[in-house]
Amino acid sequence: MGHPTSGLGNQDGPPGKGMQRVRSPRGTGLNCRGWHQEAALRLLMNSLDPDVAEHPSELIANRATGKVLRNWESYQATVEALKTLENDETLLVQSGRPIGVVETRQDAPRVIIANTMEGHWPTPDKPDQIEQRGVPGLGAADPGSWTYVGTQQNLPIAFQVFDAIARKRFDNELAGKLIVSGGMGAAGGALPLAAVMLGAAFLGIEVDGERIRRRIRSGYCDYCVNTLDEALRILKNAVRQKQGVSVGLVGNCSDVIPELASRGVLPDILTDQTSAHDLQNGYVPSGLNPDDAGTLRRENPQDYISRSRDSIIRHFEGMLALQKLGSIVFEFGNNLGGAAEQCGVPGAASAFPDFAETYLQPLLSAGLAPIRWVALSGEPGDIRRFDELALELFPDDFSLARWIQLARQHVRFQGLPARVCWMGQETRVQMAVRLNSFIADGGIKAPFAIAFEQAITNHQISTRAQPDRVEAKWNSPGDWPAMEALVDAASGTSWASLRFGSSHSQATIALVAEGMPNTAGSLARALKNDYALDFIRLATPRRR
Repeated sequence: MGHPTSGLGNQDGPPGKGMQRVRSPRGTGLNCRGWHQEAALRLLMNSLDPDVAEHPSELIANRATGKVLRNWESYQATVEALKTLENDETLLVQSGRPIGVVETRQDAPRVIIANTMEGHWPTPDKPDQIEQRGVPGLGAADPGSWTYVGTQQNLPIAFQVFDAIARKRFDNELAGKLIVSGGMGAAGGALPLAAVMLGAAFLGIEVDGERIRRRIRSGYCDYCVNTLDEALRILKNAVRQKQGVSVGLVGNCSDVIPELASRGVLPDILTDQTSAHDLQNGYVPSGLNPDDAGTLRRENPQDYISRSRDSIIRHFEGMLALQKLGSIVFEFGNNLGGAAEQCGVPGAASAFPDFAETYLQPLLSAGLAPIRWVALSGEPGDIRRFDELALELFPDDFSLARWIQLARQHVRFQGLPARVCWMGQETRVQMAVRLNSFIADGGIKAPFAIAFEQAITNHQISTRAQPDRVEAKWNSPGDWPAMEALVDAASGTSWASLRFGSSHSQATIALVAEGMPNTAGSLARALKNDYALDFIRLATPRRR
């Protein structure tokens, strides 16, 4: 950490080096850790728990390259900073590395994180390559925010999407229906369990068999098979008996999806969660297993991208054929259609509707959002008490009660026990305040962390803004997430992360309910102001 100084040290040196404290001459202040920095430390470590992270040894929490911090040197420096952080200090993290500790005040955020301000930070072997690529889905955590809680984070979103389709298209019933999707990584791995919770049969196509086996070990998938015939034998029986069953098929979507179309196997619902947005680091072309893909990426990246382009076209055209045959097809946040259009398929970007606009708009319009509640004690009993408190507080919220009951039955904890729920403004404010009081009274063993996102994409901006350069300039996609982070920091957030990228901008807000009397006001302000910003954004005139 170095000695107190008036500067931040050599910021051009190796990551994690030169980080300094900036304090006034009055001394070191409080010499202890508070729960807010303790929570940041626990959630940082939880992001890399083997049950949570996709590749913890590489600091990758989710997606193909979604790192928590830039490298292990930065990780160690961050951990040491959090362990010694005083109650009136704030740790600064920039592009995946800690750069300084500044004196603030006790009710200031304990950590401020700014990632990807100029795109994404470079990989060690390819300085011009982009790290942490991805198109954000609703509620998709930036791994650099340290609030990622694993596949369970994506489950409530997948569940609500499938439930909305059931209401709109299948008379509120998915039993006896077949759902097919590609990709069973951190996000796609939630889909099989969401389908089964609603009684549907599910086929997930994944090139990496170990990913499927991981979902089986964590309770998100039932079977792993190596041939389409074997998968269809299980699924046809499940559809006939109206049983909720999930099957992971080791295969490539560019081969399997067209094969389904040629056989006339018509899924009722078809979507995709492969890394279609990243044809070099995430998507695996036909004919390659994961090991071969890694070798080709390193040795001949141009050939790799060429093969990915050919595969994504076949993948898309197979989905389009099934759509024409009658399948309900939609985009699930990975920009499959956009990738296909960039690869030469005219009109592909608009071929499939977006999941959020098509199926989640009623929830979003009502101000609901998926909120993560994490038990910092590590005790499953604290989540059970959280569930009981929610059911007691909101007896008329049938959707929340249904979700809690299903989650208790189906969802296994990953890392720190957590519950992810859709909640509106009043519900989350009341829950946070009551939970804080419950912790103070000893009803729960340790504090809770509360986390949620605000994200906006370039597409959302382009469809709202007028088509002139001046208007585009004043409708930057970074404006509203930046405003979100600033307002919540002023309202009393425990730590805040702001991420700018070429396709989107996103703010992640983390709060801690630790049972102190003055915390209730901070929790209420932050959660209310987050909700208020949505109305302000919608009411802001497009032109002056």
